[in-house]
Amino acid sequence: MQNFARTAAVLQGLLSTTAEEIGRACGLIQRQREFTASSLLSTFVLGFLQRPQPTWEFLALVARQCGAYVTPQAVLERVTPALRDSLRQLWQAALEGVVTSEARASPLLRKFTQVLIGDSTTIALADALAEEFPGCGGSHGSGRAALKLQVVWDYLSGRLWRLTCEAGKEHDAKSLDRAPAPPAGSLSIFDLGYFAIERFRTWQQAGAHWISRGISDLGVWEGHVSHDLHAWLAAQPKGPIDLWVEVGARRLPCRLLALRAPPEVAGQRRRKAYVKAAKKGRQPTARHLDTCDWTVFLTSCGDDLLTWKEVVVLYRVRWQIELLFKLWKSHGLVDEHRSEDPVRQLVELYAKLIAVIVQHWLLLATCWPDDRLSLTKAARLLRDQAPQLIAVFADRQALADTLARWADQLTGLARISRRTTQPSNPQLLANPELLTFNA
Repeated sequence: MQNFARTAAVLQGLLSTTAEEIGRACGLIQRQREFTASSLLSTFVLGFLQRPQPTWEFLALVARQCGAYVTPQAVLERVTPALRDSLRQLWQAALEGVVTSEARASPLLRKFTQVLIGDSTTIALADALAEEFPGCGGSHGSGRAALKLQVVWDYLSGRLWRLTCEAGKEHDAKSLDRAPAPPAGSLSIFDLGYFAIERFRTWQQAGAHWISRGISDLGVWEGHVSHDLHAWLAAQPKGPIDLWVEVGARRLPCRLLALRAPPEVAGQRRRKAYVKAAKKGRQPTARHLDTCDWTVFLTSCGDDLLTWKEVVVLYRVRWQIELLFKLWKSHGLVDEHRSEDPVRQLVELYAKLIAVIVQHWLLLATCWPDDRLSLTKAARLLRDQAPQLIAVFADRQALADTLARWADQLTGLARISRRTTQPSNPQLLANPELLTFNA
């Protein structure tokens, strides 16, 4: 019950006291009639939480539920630069709201203090916003203007450990360059866009663990002899390769795991390599094509901490952040806009971003510890019950009681089906020996 009360307090504080302070600083309410800063900001956040594409009539209905008896036209007239700035600051305040949950029960995850998985997702914006949010000119779905969300998510406690907003043209690796080293005892898992041997060295010196895929042009050292990665792999005996080596020009000691990919998987990787290179007017290198035959992992974790199957299972956990982005985009529609007007577009975007953070808090409070529950199914059910949230919002105890009731209801309604073939992520975390490697 303590977690429900804490979540209720953070949520209520964001959309009441904090909203009023931000609204006052931004000049959101010039003459108070029906709307207060709190009721106006709550209208947009809770409205977009329930319906990611609400009509003005629906937002007016939410406004009335929040205590402001206004017309749809009155809501539309409030879409101003002051509302945009208020929602932007409210989003920043939401990022500072610490909502965590009881850690997941998996013994594999609990070998670490945090299991930090990270990636980015890009949202295209109107060209008029190119000066504020310059894009990549068409790469990764962004044109002249785009916003990139950098997310680091603790898959043990569920907390959004780090969430930053930057220009779409920013390179992923630079985002981590500006971040502090992860805490000692934690495990960090990022994809190849963040690969940097010197960063891994810094993390190891700070007592933090990491797992990464290996890059195709990696240099491998055995003793005083350097080898090309593929030539070195080809000379190893059959079966999984699991050895301590040194990698890179400055010779970082780490554990290298390599598994030969099935022919159909290797062929698929080569086809993707040709397509990706062609988009940039190039051909893939012979070395890169050779390494498509292998799946290579690098890690600081010794075999006394993780078996090779546990390393593979934990790296696959990184895919969960892609499912989080899918939840935000396919269900929260954070990357869809109904207007090319830059002010209206950013009002809608920030309202949706706050809504998905609030949704994340609700998921942590109601279903996070049970990793057998689908966050997508649970989020859909929570959105359907959003009117209950609005009805009890002013009463913190009633709000906490509502979250407790939702947690009880979700237990039997959002379960991930158990699979006999291709075990699910919860099954593999519970028993890594179920892994049949096919990547």
